[in-house]
Amino acid sequence: MTDAPSPADLAPSWEAMVRGLDAQLAAARVRRDIAAGGPAAPAGVVIVGPMGAGKTTVGRLVAERLSLAFVDADDLFVRAHGPIPAFFAEHGEPAFRREEERVVAHVLDRPDPCVLACGGGVVLSAATRRRLAASPALVVSLTVAEEEALRRVGGGAGRPVLAGDPAGTWRRILAERAPLYREVAGAEVDGTGRPPSEAASRIVDLMIPPTPRSRTRP
Repeated sequence: MTDAPSPADLAPSWEAMVRGLDAQLAAARVRRDIAAGGPAAPAGVVIVGPMGAGKTTVGRLVAERLSLAFVDADDLFVRAHGPIPAFFAEHGEPAFRREEERVVAHVLDRPDPCVLACGGGVVLSAATRRRLAASPALVVSLTVAEEEALRRVGGGAGRPVLAGDPAGTWRRILAERAPLYREVAGAEVDGTGRPPSEAASRIVDLMIPPTPRSRTRP
């Protein structure tokens, strides 16, 4: 039986976020120890890409198959600072980007590997791009066609940067960020028209080299 979370753990704070993340990583470490001998990805995976690409859904599947903790950078931000739309409204995008950079840096500095799904704008930070380039994790750019992405994000509810003109803004943002995704990524996976499980399988295949076939003498 586990103790119920304290009110301090439920209130947004940096300390509560750190405690929750450490617990996630520790639990995944225990699961890997129990399942020793299964597929392992010691370097971890970082998934970047535009809004609507399916980073969270695909990332959860990848983490499950690799016995790693799944970490969503936006969820960590919420644990540390509260709802993103409210933070945007009160502090503005520059402050959000600074705190997003801090969250991602904290995850990448952890000794335990994980599957980290990043917000669409994480690559706007030059410091984060340098960290990703230096990280041993496989950075995957998850792509998606515009029509499919817009269907997934709907009217852009809960996504402050899409306010007003979701379609036009999504296209403009992708044009700005696509070169940055390519800059940081070691691999690209297209999720357009494919179930998340297929995109996840492609990423897992990148992490686990195929077993060589044994040769037999004629």
